[in-house]
Amino acid sequence: MSSLLDKLLHFAIGLGVGVLFWAGLERYHRAAARVINPLVFLFMVVWGASGLFLFRQLGIPLLSHTAFYMAIPDWDLPLYKLTRLRFLIHRSWPFHSVLIPLLLLGLWLWLSRRPGLNRWQRAGLSTLRDGAIGLSVGMSAHLIWDALLSSTRRGFYIHGFSRGTSLLWLLINLTLGLGVPLVIARALSRTGPVSSGE
Repeated sequence: MSSLLDKLLHFAIGLGVGVLFWAGLERYHRAAARVINPLVFLFMVVWGASGLFLFRQLGIPLLSHTAFYMAIPDWDLPLYKLTRLRFLIHRSWPFHSVLIPLLLLGLWLWLSRRPGLNRWQRAGLSTLRDGAIGLSVGMSAHLIWDALLSSTRRGFYIHGFSRGTSLLWLLINLTLGLGVPLVIARALSRTGPVSSGE
């Protein structure tokens, strides 16, 4: 499969999962759908699922950099080439997981509890929250496509893990990657924008 086709399929799966997630918000957590910025959410879903590869095709310089071009789960490829650290061989556990968005959501939660935030700080925190939610959904979509694609070859794996451990890793990360944003959306629906840092 060509690199462009692979990115297009990751993009399509990412959009599909993102649209289903957003439809769930609209149906079950409408207040959260009104608080979460849909553009930030969508941008991060795409970056997490497929990377912003279309910007390179359009020749937009800043967004054509490798960090934007590649999906975040694939950052282990250039990092391994740069560092030769074995735990960064492709499909590494730090990048083929939702650890990054969950850390960002943890940072949002910690910072949003600080007293005396001004309007700009609250706006920045809302962007952090919305981006981390979108990234979590996008990286989950990336994992879904990798699992589907791998099932046609040799099976889904995380570098250094057995097949069974890799599948457990996938299940845990999909549960957290989609479940934690839903829990946050539920909390936003119940408490409104005040507790979300807005």
